[in-house]
Amino acid sequence: MEGDIQNTWQFGDFRLDTDRKVLWHQEKTVAMPLKELELLSMLVRHQGGLVTKDELLNEIWENSFVEESNLSRHIYLLRKTLKDLGTDGLIENVPRRGYTFTGDARKVETSEIVVERRTSTRTLIEFQDKSRRPGRHARLIAFAAIAVMLAGASVFLALQYVRSEPPAAPIRSIAVLPFKSISTQPDASHVGVGMADILTTRLSSIKDLKVRPVSAVAASEGEDAVSAGRRLQVDAVLEGAIYYVNDRVRVTARLVNVGDATVVWSGEFEKLKRDELQLQHDIAFQIVPLIAINLSPGEREALAKKYTENPDAYELYVRGRYEWNKRSTSAIIEAQRLFRNAVAADPGFALAYVGLADALLMNQPNAAEASVVIEKALELDPNLAEAHASRGFYLMFLQWRWQDAEASFKRSLKLNPNYPTAHHWYATLLAIKGETETAKAELRQALELNPLSYNFLADLGQLHYFSGEYAEAEKYCLEALEMEPNFTFAHEYLHYIYLKTGQHEKAVVEIAKADAINGAYAHDDSNAADRVATYTEIFRKSGMNEILEYRCPETPLAPETFYLLATKYAFTGDSEKALDYLEKSTDARMFLSAFIKADPAFESLRSEPRYQQILLKMGLG
Repeated sequence: MEGDIQNTWQFGDFRLDTDRKVLWHQEKTVAMPLKELELLSMLVRHQGGLVTKDELLNEIWENSFVEESNLSRHIYLLRKTLKDLGTDGLIENVPRRGYTFTGDARKVETSEIVVERRTSTRTLIEFQDKSRRPGRHARLIAFAAIAVMLAGASVFLALQYVRSEPPAAPIRSIAVLPFKSISTQPDASHVGVGMADILTTRLSSIKDLKVRPVSAVAASEGEDAVSAGRRLQVDAVLEGAIYYVNDRVRVTARLVNVGDATVVWSGEFEKLKRDELQLQHDIAFQIVPLIAINLSPGEREALAKKYTENPDAYELYVRGRYEWNKRSTSAIIEAQRLFRNAVAADPGFALAYVGLADALLMNQPNAAEASVVIEKALELDPNLAEAHASRGFYLMFLQWRWQDAEASFKRSLKLNPNYPTAHHWYATLLAIKGETETAKAELRQALELNPLSYNFLADLGQLHYFSGEYAEAEKYCLEALEMEPNFTFAHEYLHYIYLKTGQHEKAVVEIAKADAINGAYAHDDSNAADRVATYTEIFRKSGMNEILEYRCPETPLAPETFYLLATKYAFTGDSEKALDYLEKSTDARMFLSAFIKADPAFESLRSEPRYQQILLKMGLG
């Protein structure tokens, strides 16, 4: 295309074409997934101004089923790419609101000859993007493209190089990307996520195979299989597409070797829409011989398991998990609603009961119902790894039955060694018991399964904090915040790390950010910058003790503040009051009380008889 004037922006050594979504660095093209390029383009176009999260999600993921953490991961990967190229700090986070491009970008006009190569798949994606607000003509083009692809799917697959034997290099790790959903129905993208979720669950039952969880691959949208596989550090990637025509559903899938980019296997499956869930079983059994020749009877049984025959129930479950992973109060409430509806749609769907239990466990008053729901899941499926992990969490935090909790976690991991949440929660139990080094190893296994979990990274930082390794603790928390700047727990962990190391001004900044994000102990609705300014002024006038008093006054008393009050008085040197509130916190069995033995905030109390008595009462003496 000659003489075409492009919307091109120059900033530093970078040049960005916001029309074609191409980035150059020192005149060399930068390899970057489409979503990151779209984000960068939108931020650059609004340089210096706030672009809200809703605006980014609505513009770039319009009509798609995505959660806010997808946006955070793509921003993290975009920042990392720019940083690797020697430029840091161009994208600033505005807590709870959005992002700002802080670079100095100027618009330039260029005339270029552009030679484009497009595959049929890319062309279809472009048709879909252009029809976000479709007129009649655009819709006809999009439908025609779908029809052409459907008609030619068999021919295309027949031309693929198909292998029926395992590749020369064994496949030890795999990621299942969300399948592309080709449908004329709005908001159908969750279907592809659901397909990836159940295939991931099935393949996770193979002991010698590392399977990335769906939450780890969520940021792979727009990436080709090889790029996604390299970023996720796996040997192979399973990708595919789902097509709906009338009452039938067709799935095409292929397994790509990340090392040499070859297609190890490809297949096409078609069924009536009511039998859609059977397709997942068919695909799993086709690829298993390529990655695991000898399956144990237990693995074969788990692979063949049908979690539900009701596609509506499974869709509700997938949506519920997406909400649960956000961990905000409103999202947990919505997750409970979705899981309850999934149970109503299929009362025999054990995974839906586990989802409901996990949502209930996020709120202590719901603990009794959570226990009932977990037992119902285990009654339906005694070998469901997820149910045993949830039971372990309940026994750990709400019953303090440490040995029984450990047995549940071990049972979960025996049934599914690829369940990262079980590794995470078991690591937490080990830390509570004081076995911090073993806990770190367990949490690193969770991170190996899901290397993009900011939750796991921050909690690994917490484990180093428990060990008194404050530099390492800080490093992991900062890495988590690079990935998700609004992750409250990472800010809170940094607050305590800086308190222990005497970096009080930094401690003030981190707790101000945490309070601005989650609203806890907040006296107003100010944003992070205002909160940091307020806290800093109090600190400079009256010191750290006044900050602690401002955040957590002794009146009015509420059980959820007992542990924090104990921490405050331990820091200020009032041992008697600290012990008083530790006793109140443990008597009320508050969630954070489980960490009393591990938390270095109480280091000065450990020789106190009352402190030792509390540990004995908890079974941790």
